[in-house]
Amino acid sequence: MKKQSLKFFIFLVFLLLCICLGRIFHFDIETLRQFFSQYPLGISGAVYIILYIVSTTFIWFGLKDVLRIAGAIIFGPWVSTLLVWLGEMGNCFTLFHISRFLGRGFVQERFYLNSDKLDAVKHKTGFWWILALRINPLVPFRLMDLSFGLTAVKFQKYFWINVFASIPRLFWLQYIIAGIGENIFKDMSSMLTYLLENPFLIIYSSIYFLVVFLLTVFAGLYQMWTLKRATQK
Repeated sequence: MKKQSLKFFIFLVFLLLCICLGRIFHFDIETLRQFFSQYPLGISGAVYIILYIVSTTFIWFGLKDVLRIAGAIIFGPWVSTLLVWLGEMGNCFTLFHISRFLGRGFVQERFYLNSDKLDAVKHKTGFWWILALRINPLVPFRLMDLSFGLTAVKFQKYFWINVFASIPRLFWLQYIIAGIGENIFKDMSSMLTYLLENPFLIIYSSIYFLVVFLLTVFAGLYQMWTLKRATQK
């Protein structure tokens, strides 16, 4: 128990450090633009991915959002979507395993989770539920990665769902940011104006949010059905 408590304490210190670092480090888009413009796409893209993973893992406020916006402005919607997607897959691996290594044992012992209870957790967090959460723009990626690391869900299952579910969400956001540009910092109404001037984006957004809604409803109903079926056996 002491070993697991120590790991969990380190986990909490890690989270606190990430929050503090976010209030210390500050970057602006112009600085990032000048830096990345010095190198060809292959090098600047690789540096961007590494910086994105490091910033997301260790700096939780400010830098990640600036990087995502800067990526859309500098690289455009398509390339920035690819770069951010690769960065998020790296984050998924890193944060999930940090959470699982440092926090899961403590949670399991603290709440007396035996194998049956862990199987129940795996049962409740099936394919459709993970998919519905990952594609929802209101659910932070980092919160998901850390939370699922504490559960009994297998990483391979969680990772491969994220590989495909993250793409439409990231593309939707990067496409909007690339179109609005730096005006997103100056005038939030520019987003509404941009949407109204781009019928394609309105259609895509409508379909996207409809899919998010339907997936969420389906995942909830499917979970209720599977749990009811399991209790009847």
